[in-house]
Amino acid sequence: MLGEPGLHRTLVAGVVAAAPGFEVVVEGEAALADLGRLPDARPDLVLVDLTAEDEPAGVVAALRAAVPRCAVVVLTDRPTAQVLRWALRLRVCGVVAMDVPPEEMVAQLRTVADGRRSIDPLTALAALDTAVNPLSEREREVATYAAKGLRSREIAELLHLAPGTVRNHLSSFLRKAGGRNRWEAVRRAQEVGWI
Repeated sequence: MLGEPGLHRTLVAGVVAAAPGFEVVVEGEAALADLGRLPDARPDLVLVDLTAEDEPAGVVAALRAAVPRCAVVVLTDRPTAQVLRWALRLRVCGVVAMDVPPEEMVAQLRTVADGRRSIDPLTALAALDTAVNPLSEREREVATYAAKGLRSREIAELLHLAPGTVRNHLSSFLRKAGGRNRWEAVRRAQEVGWI
């Protein structure tokens, strides 16, 4: 298992190691530090902790290069539509939420080990709940620039709009995203994949 150091990773590795038919052959930073040695361990399955990786796409690509036949499973504490889109784009074999009971985690890993894809039900439901994006195209544009930290006046200049029009789009965005402020609305919209 690769990802977050410490107690959390040790607990997950312990759950997996205790399950019949599984063996933890390498754990943590040692695997990432020397991917050249990973093929010698011949893992069938690698867990990547999405919360610990700044660039999870790079980690998945490096793993695929080192052990091309190894199934990659993402362990996440954010069962969101954004995580599901990311996982599908990178063609990982599974998405497992961190807060599932140990027996459910093992069952999902067995599904992947048997050659099938396993998506955590909470993540799948989150994607279904956000299938319809309530933001207009202009609201998405304004929100995307707001997410980059631009002020209303700067957004107005980039989009060739009046500052008041940008403020109106931002107000509509805040209402639809349900945030108390711009940053909370941006975070929520990113989590559900609206922007």
